[in-house]
Amino acid sequence: MSPIRQHGKIAIVALVAAAAVLLFVFWPRADDPEAPIERHPLALMTSLPIYWPEGADIASIVGGAGEQPWVRTVIERRYELVPLDSLSAAADGESGPLNGFDRLLLAQPRGLSPADNEVLDSWVRGGGRLLYLLDPMLTGQYSVPVGDPRHPTLVGLVPPVILRWGLAMQYLDQQPFDLHEASYGDGLLPVQLAGDILILDEADGFSEEQLAARGSCEVLGEGLAARCKVGKGQVLVVADAAVLEMFEPTGETPQQLLDLLDVAFEVSD
Repeated sequence: MSPIRQHGKIAIVALVAAAAVLLFVFWPRADDPEAPIERHPLALMTSLPIYWPEGADIASIVGGAGEQPWVRTVIERRYELVPLDSLSAAADGESGPLNGFDRLLLAQPRGLSPADNEVLDSWVRGGGRLLYLLDPMLTGQYSVPVGDPRHPTLVGLVPPVILRWGLAMQYLDQQPFDLHEASYGDGLLPVQLAGDILILDEADGFSEEQLAARGSCEVLGEGLAARCKVGKGQVLVVADAAVLEMFEPTGETPQQLLDLLDVAFEVSD
């Protein structure tokens, strides 16, 4: 064998070995939080400034001005967020906004219309997975005044669809105002002036039709949350949204948020 061919083979072997080392060192591991993974589409309906910056107008949204909220940055590590203005179609015969989605995040929405309630109930029963953060009293600080239409919905009212599934929420005003961590059953979340979720008593004058429409629900974390199986779908309701109101995340907050999403959107038995 000629020296040139021998040296050529040695060079090729060296290059292959070097490439293997580089791949081992720099290729993201499966447990690396920054590793590229398939991002599932996640529909989002909210009054909170978690997709666009607070107070953003149409011009700034179109122009991409302003710093992206940290909540959106964290969620988009795992999911492709798609903001919705409504859950129901604008006109008869049109495809509904939830068409094509199997995951939905409702975070202190501005209010669900009767049509939205019907669509949400049908969508969940068909196999949809819902995470609903419903806060009885927001505590975040916002630059826009309460009367401004851009201000988040201050008081979260329980929509009829939640009652239909057999849940209710109460708010105790005699509680500490401080931000603290509380359990939602599968993890911890920062909460502040949270609500208390209850399962409605089946003896409270419900008709047979109403009883048949109820979900199979369990209260979690001493009332902070509830999980329901409704038809083929599943629902996780959390009676606080403080984790989404934080101006900046602290400590384990980003991971706590991701853990909550995992609990809500993984398929449970």
